Parts: sequence; structure tokens; C-alpha cells
Amino acid sequence: MKQKGFILGLWLVLSVAVFSFASNYRLVNGQKDFYYGHISYADIKNDGQDPVVFREGRLTSELAILNLPLGPGDVIQTSAERRTEVQFDNGTIVRLDLNSRLKIETLLAQSLSTAKKISNLVLEEGQVYVMYKKHNLLEIFQIVTSGAAVKLDHNSVALIRLTAEGTTDVQVERGKAFLLFGVDKMRLSQKSINAKQRGIVSAENRVELAEYEVLSDFKAWNESINAHFPELHEGSYLPKPIRNVSKVIFEFAQKFGNMHGEWLWHDLYGYVWRPYLNDYRYPWGTWQPYINGSWTSSGGELFWVPSEPWGWVPYHLGIWMWDKSKGWVWLPGSIFAPAWVVWESFSGMYCWRPYYLYDWMYGFDSFWGSFYGGGFYSYYNPFGPNQLFPQPSREIIYSIRQDQLKKNASPSLPMPKEMKKAFGATLAALKRGDQAVLSSVEGLPHHPVMVKKQDFLSPRWQEKVIPFDRLAKEIEAVPQAARSASPRRSADVSRDALRTIERSHLIADIKSVGVPSPRMTREPAPPALRDMEFNRDTAAGPREAAALPSFRFRDWNPDVRTAVRLGVEISYLCRTNEIACPQLGLTSRQISPAMQTMGGLGGFVPSSGSSSSHGNTSAARSTSPSAGPSRSSGSSGSQKQKN
Repeated sequence: MKQKGFILGLWLVLSVAVFSFASNYRLVNGQKDFYYGHISYADIKNDGQDPVVFREGRLTSELAILNLPLGPGDVIQTSAERRTEVQFDNGTIVRLDLNSRLKIETLLAQSLSTAKKISNLVLEEGQVYVMYKKHNLLEIFQIVTSGAAVKLDHNSVALIRLTAEGTTDVQVERGKAFLLFGVDKMRLSQKSINAKQRGIVSAENRVELAEYEVLSDFKAWNESINAHFPELHEGSYLPKPIRNVSKVIFEFAQKFGNMHGEWLWHDLYGYVWRPYLNDYRYPWGTWQPYINGSWTSSGGELFWVPSEPWGWVPYHLGIWMWDKSKGWVWLPGSIFAPAWVVWESFSGMYCWRPYYLYDWMYGFDSFWGSFYGGGFYSYYNPFGPNQLFPQPSREIIYSIRQDQLKKNASPSLPMPKEMKKAFGATLAALKRGDQAVLSSVEGLPHHPVMVKKQDFLSPRWQEKVIPFDRLAKEIEAVPQAARSASPRRSADVSRDALRTIERSHLIADIKSVGVPSPRMTREPAPPALRDMEFNRDTAAGPREAAALPSFRFRDWNPDVRTAVRLGVEISYLCRTNEIACPQLGLTSRQISPAMQTMGGLGGFVPSSGSSSSHGNTSAARSTSPSAGPSRSSGSSGSQKQKN
């Protein structure tokens, strides 16, 4: 017991450290209040019993492989043979037991009536082990079942189980959980469950304290994983300048920093992380970023899924730089991108390579040859002698015209604030002709990954990567006029690659129609899950029945209480990560801080023709035109009543 207490205590100390001084990242599109999840434990055997993920709008699943990105609308499902683990970028860990199904409904969705942010996980079947870390003081994090909503305190650890009979079983290992349950929508009951306590909400929606379960197979499995926690974190070194970059980078450094690499000081970049993989060789040559893994689509974005166990953070937060003496090093940053890469296409091939500091310098283009570094204009021919040489005859440009900034070949991603010093130092080194920097730039043309489009989705595409020397010979055979044509924009090529992936998913969905397979199609929700909607009392009169809501009302979201009072509905739009009130025409993105202060949802009156009877309003109607089509989750007012 002392060992278990020490393990959870260490997790708590590290949680407090992260929560107290580190901020979270912002997305590359500028959004701040959001965090992704990913598969952090996977035992894939390709035997039909592996955990899978169903994406929003998809009929078929994809394997829950390591580092697979997860977001609102995704459903994780395990089999009778294998468990899995999900880690969110605020540090929360959720592990799924055998035969379990969990839906990520929203992540920090903006409340309509308060300043709160709502994170919902819907347990549709089975059992989960949750180690929760609060994103910020505004987050309401809850696990919703058919009979109850379970809200967790910061740094709480709990096992939550939904039985086939509809019973919700909550056992708290650390911290505190709060149950919301009851049949009467106007008078729901609450119950707090403290550490080392167990509460059960019956299918009839009554709660009782039960005997604490000391031993269970699932609990033992979690404890065996937690047992490795101290050794993973013991002696992990993280330079002080890196500690405040982001919560998720702190977590990365504690878990993987010294095990798979080392923190080094670089004269230009500051502190960088160098993976030990730099010291190994592979059939296709030395290690480099964006070659051990695969591409997938998630939320309409093209995501890199790294195979390296440490890969989630370095490929999504920060950039990779090639240094001739040190190899590949990672510069941490506080902006999250699905992949920090530049895309190109040539002669029926997709080409990609890491996004460099040089890409923020006007005119840099490592695929085709030229870059401008603040007065130092250089040119190299990646398909010729492979040498970098200054062009003194070119005019040194100290000012940039507006039309020059719109150069199509120049990719544009926001620069994380942590990169500014490294960028300035690198630019100064180029100006003075630093040979170490020039020799590193000279090696850049050798590092793009090039693969034929028909091999792009091959399971073993790495074996089909086009060697640089072979590509150079093919391009030399192309007429000079064709080679000098302006390349396609990186964004256009990445969208084309994304369409290739989504087209393959569509084909798989079409083929699956009419082909029964328990692992390739989502099973209908069990009868207990249908209690998430309020079951009308058939004996009630018409007036009483009409007053009952058709949406899920056992929910800690404050909007739900307001909606019950107003006689309107609340829906969760997974695809856009929003909360909506169809009758009032409100969605999360339409709510400003001022509106929340004035009362938000409670301060509006439906306009003429905007309200409808319960259960008949489509939640998709309430989305803004820019949001595109959206699909409601299990709390949608558009679902039919169950009698």
C-alpha cells in the first residue's frame, strides 16, 4: 500500500508542478482553449481483436495504433482480448478495460450560459480508469453514462464502470468524484464520493455506498502500469527555459526526455532535444523525422502518426533542424500543428520534409533551391552537384515588398515565440557566413521523403521511398523549362494528400456496407444507453409529457439546467466541438464573454419561428454557415423519444 501511495503521490506532485506554472499550447489556427488526445498504449497484433477508433461520420474503423490522434466525435472501442490507453494533452490519462467503448464528445467546448468549458467523455459500455488533471479553473470534466454524470476534481483517480443492466459504479482511488443522478429533471440528486469510497447508481437511478473493491483484474492491470511510473521519472532532466513552454512538453520531458534522447545546448538554437536514434542506421539510411510512421486524417486535418514511442510531442509541438555535427535536433514550441512539414509533388510523387527555421526567411525553398537570409542570398541545386554557394552578383535585399511576401512557393506557418531567438541567431549566422550553418544547410536537399502516390498509403511505404540519387537522375531527364516552373503551394499538395486518404476511407466504407463484421461496424447502443434520453411516462397527460426534455439532462453542464428551466434543448456538436441550443439559434462560437456575463442562454428570447416542439429540431440548423455540416452527439434534441 505504501508503494501504491508513493506512485500516486509522485504523479500528484508532478501534476501540481505542471498545473502551477506551465501553460498549454495554442493551435496553429490561433485557437487557445483546446487540447488533443492520442493513443498512448497499444498492443497491436492484427488478429481482429485490437482496439479500434471510429471517426465521426465513418462506417469503418482504424486500428488504435500508438500516437493516433483523437478528438471530439471519436469513439475508442476495445475487444475481449486487449485494453488500451488514451492520454490527453492536459495530462489526463484514460485507460479502457476489455469490452469497453468510450466516446470523446467535447473538449473545452464553450458553455452558452457561463464562462465554463465543457469536456465530456461518454462511457457507452465497459469500464475506464481515469487519472484527471484539470486544464484550467474553467474546465468542467465529466464522464457521462446512461444513468449518471461523474464530475472529477483536479488530480483525482477513479474507476468508472457501466454494467449491461445500466448500473454506474464509481470507485475513487484519490481525490473526489461528484455524481449527478435522478429521474426528476427538476430535482436531480448529487452525491460526493471521496477517496477509497465506492458509489453505485442503480438502473432505477438510486445511489448507495458499496464496499470498496480492493482487488480486480482491471485495477491490478492499472497498478502494474503505474508501477513503472517512478522509474520513468526518476532523474529526468529538463532545462529551466523549457519548463514553461507547455504542460505537454513538461510531461514529455518527464516521461521520455532521458530515456530516448538527451537535452543539449546549441549555440544558435538554445536548448534542444537530440534523440538517440541519430546514432542508428536503417535500411533506407540514417534516421530522420517523418519517416517512421504514417499519415491519417482527423477532424479534416492531415496528421502525422509517428511510430516512435516518444513521437507525439516532438512532431506536433516545435520543429526539427538538421545540424551537421549533432544530427537531427528538436526545438520545442508552444504551437500545436498536425505536422510541421512542407509538401511538394513532382512526377507522380508526394514529397515532404520538416519545416525549418529557414522557412520563415523570405524565399527559402529547400525543394527547388533558393533562400534569402536577411541580406545573404544563396542558391543550391538539389538535383545537380548538391552544393551551396553564395551568389555575390545578386542584389542584397534589406526590404521586402508586399507582393514579395505573397510568393506562392513560400509556406506560411506562425512562428512560436520560443523560436524567435533561435531564428534571429540563425539569421545573424547566415549574414556573417558561418560555415557550420552553411554546411548544415548544404545537407538539407538529401532529407525530403519522396514516395510515389500509389505507394503513399502502403503499410510498408518506407521500403518504397525514392532514393535521392535516383530522383536526381529522373529530374535531370526533365527539360529545364519544366523544372523551372513554379512549384505547387505546400498547402495545395497537403490537401491533395488528405483527399487521397479520405478517398480510401470512403472506399472502405462503401465496401463494408452489407458485409457483417463485429470489428468493422459500430454496434448499436445497448438498451441501458438509451436511458440517456428521458423516457416519457406514457401514463402522463399530454401537458406533462410535452414538458419533458428529449435531451440528456443528467449533465454537469450548467447550460442543461438553464435549458430545462426555459423548456429548450441542448445539443453537443462533436464535429465542430460546440454546444448548441437549436430553438434559440445559439452555438458556442456565437457566444461572447459579454453575453456570458449578461446571462448567456438565460438572457435570450426565441425569435419568431425559431422554436419548435421538443425532439423535432435539428441541431445542425443552429450551426453558423462557416461551420459546415455538423453531427449531434447523444444529447441532441433531434433524437426520438424512447417509450
